[in-house]
Amino acid sequence: MPAHVTLSPKQFAVALGAVLLGGAVGTLIRDLALKLQHIPTSTSASWSSQIPWVLLVINVVGVYVATRLLRTVLRAHDPNDPWRLLLITGLLGGFTSYSSLVVAWAAIWHRSVLLSMVIAVGSLASGAGAAWLGLRHRHS
Repeated sequence: MPAHVTLSPKQFAVALGAVLLGGAVGTLIRDLALKLQHIPTSTSASWSSQIPWVLLVINVVGVYVATRLLRTVLRAHDPNDPWRLLLITGLLGGFTSYSSLVVAWAAIWHRSVLLSMVIAVGSLASGAGAAWLGLRHRHS
């Protein structure tokens, strides 16, 4: 179905269900993965322990996987396709979280403005690099 077409109530319900299901699963996976790294809240903790390494990896992996899916198996799928909504909008949208990085940047900002800017630029650059790799990788 073309992206510009208005969805019927049934199509809308399927689309909404796909996004909700994918988002719930992606968020659960992200939450479980984030438990792998403890980020101390104490001001005496070192600056490097404040960096959300797991979240940075999650975001890079999520961008790469989304790019690969959109470049390969979901390439011809319409933006309203339930599989695309389930996997890209829902699952990977819930899995990745650039907004959570803002919270981490704020915590680091109070300790070092320069370091927080390096982390911000590095995380955005790594996401762009992952997308570039996803686009560059040839489908075999």
